[in-house]
Amino acid sequence: MIWLSLIAPILNGLVTAYNKSKDVTIATVQASVGIATAQAQYMTAVLGHPLSPASICCYALAIWFFKAVACDKVIGPALGYAWTTDALTGGTKEMAMIVASGMFFSGIANILKR
Repeated sequence: MIWLSLIAPILNGLVTAYNKSKDVTIATVQASVGIATAQAQYMTAVLGHPLSPASICCYALAIWFFKAVACDKVIGPALGYAWTTDALTGGTKEMAMIVASGMFFSGIANILKR
């Protein structure tokens, strides 16, 4: 009988702790949904602006491709120069791939919307 009187408060405390952790989890999920909504609204407002981060990355990628292809393969040899452009590596390569694929798939999405 003594054990039963000691176990009841422990079980009650465990149930209370579980319910509080569940409430905290629910609040965390709701906050993350709010943050994601705010980020989506920001990207909707900024996307398409010529100085948005995605546009700036796209400009840099276009300049790199121009240098690597047009200058190194066409203009340089025509003028008698042997120019070389280093390959993209590490985080720069990953960012370039993200930007290029994002711009490509956004163009495909615009074509499919029409």
